[in-house]
Amino acid sequence: MKKILTLIVAAAIPLALSAQDWLDARYFTENNYLGTARTLGMGNAVTAVGGDPGSIGINPAGSAVAAYSQIVLSPGFTLSTTRAVGSFSPSASGSGDIVNTQFGRFALPNFGIVFSLDRDRRSGWKRNSFGLVVSSTNNYADRIVGSGINDDNSYAASLATSAEGYTESVLGSESWWYDGSDLARMPKWVDMAGYRSGMFNGIPGGGNRYQAVTEVRDAAGNCWLAAPLYQKYGQQTTGSKYDILFNWAANYNDILYLGVNVGVTTVLYGMTEYFQEMPENPDDFPEIAYTDGTRARFNSLQMQHTYSLRGAGAYIKVGVLWRPVGGLRLAAAFQSPTLMSFTARQAYSAEVKFTGKSIAPSTTPEDSWSYGMTSPLRLNAGIAYSFGQIAVLSADYELVNYGQIRYRGVGSGSTPAYLEDANLDIKEALGIAHQMRVGLEVKPIPALSLRAGYNLISYGQKNWLEADWSLTPLTSQEKWSLVKHSASFGVGYSFGSFFLDAAARVRFSPTEYIMPYQYYTYQTFTDKYPDTSVITPEIAFQSKFVDVILTAGWRF
Repeated sequence: MKKILTLIVAAAIPLALSAQDWLDARYFTENNYLGTARTLGMGNAVTAVGGDPGSIGINPAGSAVAAYSQIVLSPGFTLSTTRAVGSFSPSASGSGDIVNTQFGRFALPNFGIVFSLDRDRRSGWKRNSFGLVVSSTNNYADRIVGSGINDDNSYAASLATSAEGYTESVLGSESWWYDGSDLARMPKWVDMAGYRSGMFNGIPGGGNRYQAVTEVRDAAGNCWLAAPLYQKYGQQTTGSKYDILFNWAANYNDILYLGVNVGVTTVLYGMTEYFQEMPENPDDFPEIAYTDGTRARFNSLQMQHTYSLRGAGAYIKVGVLWRPVGGLRLAAAFQSPTLMSFTARQAYSAEVKFTGKSIAPSTTPEDSWSYGMTSPLRLNAGIAYSFGQIAVLSADYELVNYGQIRYRGVGSGSTPAYLEDANLDIKEALGIAHQMRVGLEVKPIPALSLRAGYNLISYGQKNWLEADWSLTPLTSQEKWSLVKHSASFGVGYSFGSFFLDAAARVRFSPTEYIMPYQYYTYQTFTDKYPDTSVITPEIAFQSKFVDVILTAGWRF
């Protein structure tokens, strides 16, 4: 399993991704609520507010607050802006570029319909509500590009170290789908694709050692980078996480509100990434003499990796909202763990271009595998105060213990060893995360609403895992550096039974790191681990997201 070499949020060595780890577990269980324009404008601090279909996913009791039925439709747009700074070489002559990228995506963050049924009672259980709400709980739209000059190491050479120990016949001719028990016939697909595309070749008499096309070799068989390389890494992610909510709630004397959601969570995620390298000066690379008599000069190479994830699960959420006096509202909600099932798919495509020789690109088949995961329970608490019909001030707290996430096998099968290893990493690395939300709604005139909100979200990481499997606790400063912040504002206007709301939110993410590749060393060739003595490129990036939602609604 991957181990964290530095304090990071993004997954290290993404081009080597082949199995689930604690970072994936944290990433795909995080909730980043969107909701309607009203709830987004108030920072989703609506646990104790209710009355809007966007609040139902946070507190199911909120649907019983409104004395009317309603239907809402909320199209939205997300724009990510990412600034990446690469550190591509430890030597003074190596350098990294500053690259700014943007990526936009339209979506439908929320749709909901709630029926309020008056029981014609003056006291007691006066009203029931039934609702169907589809609401986004995360958006994976982002694009990252990093580039720079490296005069110390190369991606092709990293694959050569990973493939070391396997025979050329296995790398070049073994079936992609070999499923036997002989470990000597089971190299990683990315290594097989790299070899078959010509990114590295065997060293004659070298005992299953390999030389990259970017390297030169001395008489003793030692390899080093021939000349500086221009390297570029790119990654684009798309997709979203939605909750489909079947809601019931009841109103007791306009004082106590109880609600239940049966929730279905869906995850749709796609990622495409690539790594390119080419000579800074092509003439600095010597010609390569091949056994067939041809001579060629390295021109460029690219490895592309596609990965997709589809998942679904179910949970139950119960909530309560209480109005003890006047304009004061107190509320709480509990969400059970979500039982999820996932199917992941991935493939690699490798291509090397030469001057003087042509080698066909190598593309792997699409691999797929399934697994289960249990996400942690969530607790919400909220307080709100209404100043007559003029303003509402609210505050929320949400707690989730990511250390409780567990991978599992699918069906009745046992949990595979690699998932058990990941579960140990989750327990060691992750813990309790806190989310604090505050919101304000002001009505200068009855038909007009002005809104604002703020969120602070901690990451929930307590330790980082070193390459030697030891644990180092995070300091308070390091934990604070992982905190996410967001600010929102909105406006709404009512036209009798119709209303129109608009809101925008700006999310600020902490600095994250990607290591596109690493070198390997090993005790046996099937037991490899990162060679931390080789300092490979690292890309530091920070993303800012702008979410815009427009909600059209009808009360009836």
